[in-house]
Amino acid sequence: MEQKQACRMLFRKSREGGAALLRMYGASPRVFVPPLIAGLPCVEIAPYCFAGESRLFNEPYEEIAYGDGGLQPFLQELCKNAIEEVVLPDSVRTIGSCAFYNCRKLKTISMGAAAKEIGSDAFMNTISLSQIVLRCPANQTSGIQKMLGQISSDLEVAFVSGDRIEASLFYPDYNESYDEIAPAHLFGRNISGEGFRARQCFADGRVDFAGYDDVFLQACVEELERTLSNMALGRLRYPYQLSRKSEERYHSYVREHVLEIADWMILERDLDALQFLCQEKLLGGANLATCIRAAAKALWPEGAAGLLREKAAAGQAGNESRYDFDAF
Repeated sequence: MEQKQACRMLFRKSREGGAALLRMYGASPRVFVPPLIAGLPCVEIAPYCFAGESRLFNEPYEEIAYGDGGLQPFLQELCKNAIEEVVLPDSVRTIGSCAFYNCRKLKTISMGAAAKEIGSDAFMNTISLSQIVLRCPANQTSGIQKMLGQISSDLEVAFVSGDRIEASLFYPDYNESYDEIAPAHLFGRNISGEGFRARQCFADGRVDFAGYDDVFLQACVEELERTLSNMALGRLRYPYQLSRKSEERYHSYVREHVLEIADWMILERDLDALQFLCQEKLLGGANLATCIRAAAKALWPEGAAGLLREKAAAGQAGNESRYDFDAF
């Protein structure tokens, strides 16, 4: 954790004996909350901590600064559109209500498994949030189910154990609406999108991976190709508790749509994912040659060269191996 990052914090002592972070000031949109604040473990992210609304605190608080004190006058309030990534320490157990309200540019949050108390509307209007990283084994209890219950948009959840990704799950978006049933003035709840069912696949606070994989069958009927590709590739690349039957189902889907998937990866410059497709024998032969040409046309020499190496490693060297990249 980057405790040396120049920052200023407002905090109070929590009822649990640690520190509750009230507000933070810094110079970077990548926010690293230190594990210790004035010698106390940071156990709580207080309500409205990173929200766009400045709040006058109705209880006593303290202030502390880290890093170069000479920079302190130039630090901005880390809230709303000023933050893009937040890394919380493993000690955090509570994320207060509206803690990230209106953080519209926030893309990634990283935290430990101890953060199980999630206040209401903690992630309201975090419209760019696309990834939550949990630093814990994939079979550990965590607060991710409560977080997913507040985020209805597309979201990737990665479980990082040690220095490696152990599992990666893509949760599609879903829509919820209510229709009035006249004349009783009752309301019927309508939910569309398999993302809702995927978010219910938990048992005793742990992800039910088999249940998540079963959702893919119905998702193939209702969801978009990009969504299905994200679900399939996440499970194949990090096959935690992946049954042979589900693996074959995901393989079959990717193989049938491999050129469309590869086009997205080329657009996103994701060479690791393309190499994975090659090594899993999902991308090869004429399709691989097509992708090499597409990477060259997209002015991505690193990608074209990487795919050429995969082609050579698979014993498929052909005319494409004579590229000199003059077209770039």
